[in-house]
Amino acid sequence: MLNHFRLCVSRVVCATTVFSFLFAAVVFAANPVPTVTAPVHPQAVVPGSGALTLTVYGANFVSGAVVNWNGSPRSTTFVSARELQARILAADVAKPTAGYITVTNPAPGGGPSSSSYAILEVHEPTATIVPGQPHYYELGFDLIDYLTAADFNGDGKLDLLGGAGSGKIYLFTGNGDGKFVPTIVGRRFYGNGCDYMNTLAFGDFNNDGNLDFVFPAGGRQPPISTEVRLSNGDGTFRTSWHFGKYITCPDFVVGDFNGDGNLDLAAAVPTDAAVHIFLGNGDGTFRKGASYGNLPSAFAPVVADFNGDGKLDLVVDTDGLSILLGNGDGTFHSPQKIISSGQGLGCGFGMPVVVNDFNGDGKMDLAFCDVSTSQSQIGVLLGNGDGTFKKPVYYHAGTTSTDWAFTAGDFTSDGKTDFITWYFKDGFHNPTFAILKGNGDGTFQRQTAVSLPGNIEELGIVPGDFNSDGLLDFIMIPAAGGIQSYLQK
Repeated sequence: MLNHFRLCVSRVVCATTVFSFLFAAVVFAANPVPTVTAPVHPQAVVPGSGALTLTVYGANFVSGAVVNWNGSPRSTTFVSARELQARILAADVAKPTAGYITVTNPAPGGGPSSSSYAILEVHEPTATIVPGQPHYYELGFDLIDYLTAADFNGDGKLDLLGGAGSGKIYLFTGNGDGKFVPTIVGRRFYGNGCDYMNTLAFGDFNNDGNLDFVFPAGGRQPPISTEVRLSNGDGTFRTSWHFGKYITCPDFVVGDFNGDGNLDLAAAVPTDAAVHIFLGNGDGTFRKGASYGNLPSAFAPVVADFNGDGKLDLVVDTDGLSILLGNGDGTFHSPQKIISSGQGLGCGFGMPVVVNDFNGDGKMDLAFCDVSTSQSQIGVLLGNGDGTFKKPVYYHAGTTSTDWAFTAGDFTSDGKTDFITWYFKDGFHNPTFAILKGNGDGTFQRQTAVSLPGNIEELGIVPGDFNSDGLLDFIMIPAAGGIQSYLQK
């Protein structure tokens, strides 16, 4: 009785103690926000092939996680924090279409994989890529410096969000038929030097079910800050918050790095030669986390689970590539070099590094632009699943070391990831578009030139099935300004 009295002086104190304990338990029991890493397996099926089991890879998956097909839940089996299996219905794949794959973790915390998704293409395989006539969206002389694809107005159709050197941010609202309607949704953008594909990132930062975005903001001179634009759910946005001060533009990537159910940011800042972590508060604001400096440089971060522990890791362009393995609490191991600076990363203004599973073993691989020679090369690093990679294998992708771009995806709907690339064939003449078909085992065939109507100088390529017909399309970013949309036939 005495011991009980000492532990609980009154019922009020005891009740308060119990409530505080339960509240703390609820807070610490929050589920993380999941991340989906493309591709799913299989990544393409023939229409009418019947029900199938789909394997989805990513990070931060928990028991009770649900795989969604175009926003509708499907029966899901939890395999691990990095793998789920879902039963896709025969009706889902009865005709040519694109199945957008997301994952939702249960409450508390949890929520949808708003910063990432994958696509299951339902289409007969094609022998090669066949682009149709482009649709050009002219923005005067406004040069789009970076572009990303997602459903920003919640209508189930892919949109595009891009920043221009003029300081404007454009939302290209998708009609679902491969056509877009451009509108200006932001202006406080620092123009000079913010011209890489990672200078804009999206996700649901205030947990209201709508896609928000972040970008570098400021005047024509430093300092530059990060601006958060929260979505109103209808394709319009409002300014939420500014944070950080930089001399040059940061490159962003999004994920729940500390597993608290709120999305966080990683910012790679070239002049800092460092990666800074900003932890999300769940209301559209962020607080400063750890920083990782003393790097040769810091560009173009990408995120995935590279060592198979279900936690998000980072790979950063550091005049080469470096990996920072995540601890799951918002901190990371010290950067470890994957390839040296002798590889010479970079290609035009396109994405220099992409994550994929090129050999279908469920372990995340990397592809990167190599400009260490006088020719364009795509380097492929196959992952060992423990945070290390095999030696890079290089594929010829052009005859110039500058002004070229590439991206990855299953453009022939045969279940194997391909590369498409654009480059000048002779100096700054004879622009060429080509495909390097994937063999499905992590190797690729020699490039094959493809006729690209309206082919001019391009600065980047963004893939997506913009008309949901089961064939991947792509957006080209021309040096003359605006964007060009190519739908496959």
